[in-house]
Amino acid sequence: GVLSLDVGRHTCIVAGAEVPLTATELNVLRVLMQSPGRVTGRAQLVDAVWGVGSPVSDRTLDSHLRNLRAKLAAAGCTDAIETLHGVGLRMGSCVG
Repeated sequence: GVLSLDVGRHTCIVAGAEVPLTATELNVLRVLMQSPGRVTGRAQLVDAVWGVGSPVSDRTLDSHLRNLRAKLAAAGCTDAIETLHGVGLRMGSCVG
């Protein structure tokens, strides 16, 4: 697809160009990309990225999602992460 992720090298590539991500942004993207097309609940995403029982708030997750979406959009991948209100998040069509 247009977007690829190499967790071992900590790199995200969109259309051949590297997109610099923080460790948390990379982990959020990793979790969503592990099951493309499937919805991941917000609590499930928080548990996968920060650990089960972590006191991370919705605002913290929203902040990381906003930054991640902005970086991917700037690289030409505007629809990478879809929000299904009341359900969760899933990877969009940018993954191919």
